[in-house]
Amino acid sequence: MPGRIARAWVRRWMGGAAALALLLVAFAALAAGRIQWSKTTLQEREDKSWKVEIAIFLARAPDVAHVPMKFEFKQVVYYERTMVDGDKLVERKVPMENKQELIEGVDVGFLDPATGKTESRTKFVFRVTRAHGYEAGEYTVTVRDGRNGQLVGAPTRLIFEGENETIDRRTMVFSGEGKKKKQMKDVDRDGNVKDGDAGAAASTSGESEGAKEGEGAKEGEASEPAEEPSAAGDSTAKDPAAPPPIQEKPGGCGCRTTAPSAPGAGVLAFGALGALVARRRRRAA
Repeated sequence: MPGRIARAWVRRWMGGAAALALLLVAFAALAAGRIQWSKTTLQEREDKSWKVEIAIFLARAPDVAHVPMKFEFKQVVYYERTMVDGDKLVERKVPMENKQELIEGVDVGFLDPATGKTESRTKFVFRVTRAHGYEAGEYTVTVRDGRNGQLVGAPTRLIFEGENETIDRRTMVFSGEGKKKKQMKDVDRDGNVKDGDAGAAASTSGESEGAKEGEGAKEGEASEPAEEPSAAGDSTAKDPAAPPPIQEKPGGCGCRTTAPSAPGAGVLAFGALGALVARRRRRAA
């Protein structure tokens, strides 16, 4: 019996503590102010942006004319568009987890132009665009005072309507595979071509044989030894000062005249003949 009473007292104490914590949070939010959203469902505009309109009510008028504020957008749902087989477009909502928040820092004016005094409430309009990373989906928005980080109002869920980029998930078909498979079926295991492809195979084999013969001829030409240079050519190449070789004239007698080996050979022969004639004259006398 005492144990039941103790458990009941603990439950009541925990419930009271939770309610008190909620009251404190609400009181702190009211102390910082509250936000009234003009619309929570926003339609995408032609310039790929969404227009946000709010009214801010503070507990008291700020000391400055412009108060810096931070708008934290955390995406919780992504609107996916998928193209599947049959050219069918499928749209679904994809929950997002641990998505990095997008923060917009803006200066909100509380100055009344008519009186020149700061007021505790104001209306503010700004835009968010796809260029800054926003997409069609659902976001949880939290507003904080940039001066002290205090929460202004309660977090709100906004819906950004629009069409995201379509993801193509259709099955890819390769048209070239069918032709390759057909060609493989027309050839048996031994490499012989069947039926209608016999003529094509014969022409192919003839071309290959002709190519082989041409290659053999080229190899034969390449294997023939080059002509050896003549002795005269070698001597001419070795000694540039040597006389040119004697060439034979067609239709001659076949005899060959030998040139004197030295330029003074004729003079010596003429001197020997003169000496012989003089000796004979002496004997006759």
